[in-house]
Amino acid sequence: MGLFWLVPVLPSSGMGIYWSFPIIIFWMVLRLLQVLSSPEKPKLYYRTSGSPFIQAILESCPILTQIFRPTVLWGKSGHFQTVVHVKMGRTKPRWPDSQRFHIPMPDGATMSYDLFDPHEEGHRAKFTLALCPGIANSSECIYLRTFASYAQTHGFRVAILNHLGALKSEKLTSPRIFTYGGTEEYSRMVDHLLEQYPDTKILAVGFSMGGNIVTKYLGESLDNQKKVLCGMSVCQGYEINEAKVLFMQWSNLRRVYTYLMTLNQRRLLSRHRDFLFSKQAQEKCGTFREKDVFSATSLLAVDENYSRIRAGFKSAYEYYRKHSSAYVLQNIKVPMLFMNAEDDPICPPSLYKHARQFAEKTENCIFMTTKHGGHLGYFEGGLLIPDNVTWLDRVIIEYADAVTSLYLCGKLPQQTSSLLVSSGDGEADDIETTFDSGISDLSSWERKSASSEGSVSPVSGVMASVKDVADNTKEKDEEKRDSLKRGSLLKQASTFVQ
Repeated sequence: MGLFWLVPVLPSSGMGIYWSFPIIIFWMVLRLLQVLSSPEKPKLYYRTSGSPFIQAILESCPILTQIFRPTVLWGKSGHFQTVVHVKMGRTKPRWPDSQRFHIPMPDGATMSYDLFDPHEEGHRAKFTLALCPGIANSSECIYLRTFASYAQTHGFRVAILNHLGALKSEKLTSPRIFTYGGTEEYSRMVDHLLEQYPDTKILAVGFSMGGNIVTKYLGESLDNQKKVLCGMSVCQGYEINEAKVLFMQWSNLRRVYTYLMTLNQRRLLSRHRDFLFSKQAQEKCGTFREKDVFSATSLLAVDENYSRIRAGFKSAYEYYRKHSSAYVLQNIKVPMLFMNAEDDPICPPSLYKHARQFAEKTENCIFMTTKHGGHLGYFEGGLLIPDNVTWLDRVIIEYADAVTSLYLCGKLPQQTSSLLVSSGDGEADDIETTFDSGISDLSSWERKSASSEGSVSPVSGVMASVKDVADNTKEKDEEKRDSLKRGSLLKQASTFVQ
């Protein structure tokens, strides 16, 4: 019954039986590729009353309000977007130069991340995009390397976390691998970046499972939010127990994707099997059902027989709830951009309610859905061969540009007011942030630019206006009424710093 949607209306004549089968096959191909589906603008969800920050972002990020045009012949299919991303990736670029750091963790594990320096010095070199990959991924994945190269050309420094156990060339030093919502490694990477570059400002970016980790990292602690300018999450599922039920369904072939992800997880565990399932590991953590793990056909079976035991939970339900970002969203006050595709075959729209509800009642958050894109695909351009830089790459960089420009103008929300976070008793605590105005950074860069060119910087008039705005930040009511003026100012500042 579920396949009837594929079948066109056939003629009732006798000859119809002869040529109907090629029509059925052709129709099925068309439906699978979704060639006839028309591209659309992204749908944006945010607090209806708006905020100066949201207005400035929408003004500075035209890509958020423009039509996303996938690759013509196959890009409108969420399945093809997802499969091309996973199996083929993008045109393999020249591997950008990087430096790998290894850092010991308190439990004996050794986390690592790769650092990619910007191609040229400029005002964006002081900003670092801290990337958290998808499940079982590392800095050696092509999609992450390609994005890192693209970000480098735009002047950003990039750091990419390597999930524990994901690197084939490195052995574990503690009997554990990554978890769906474990933030310890990502937190240590951010801290190490700040130790190495005390003046850098962090922009947190997460893909799929990494989006869940980044969101959870920000929501767990106000101190974590003080370390970043903003967060960006792409194609995450928000609540793992809800996703678990969907993963076991055949609808949109999710059961097939789940099986493939399970095989990948089993391969990773098998690579470190002697260490992870050693007698010492099980004496410390509990008895793993090793046979059931390596015969599992679902991630739930792997987690029930290994992951939740290793993490010390009585059930997979408790393990998933603890690792889901949906339960800490309300604690996030720094700017956030959540992105999902409506044709994502792995994380379907029914999971998006958490991000949408949060965005609609929070001043500094945008939740965006696209009609096409699949799971981390977002390939665009061309008839058959897509552009090497994806629409997703461009969105992240454009949003990062807007946020950093706002920071340089001293106009990020956390620069103009203190953060309000919920305390244990449900009441709000007013806590001062540690963010500086950002204007001094732009001023020093202006002086450097002027001296190197031997002329007066063209930003002098803009700087005067920026300082005037900064001097009036305490007059909040006036700021709200003057939001359009600030948006215009942001455009001027952005024009210069680019």
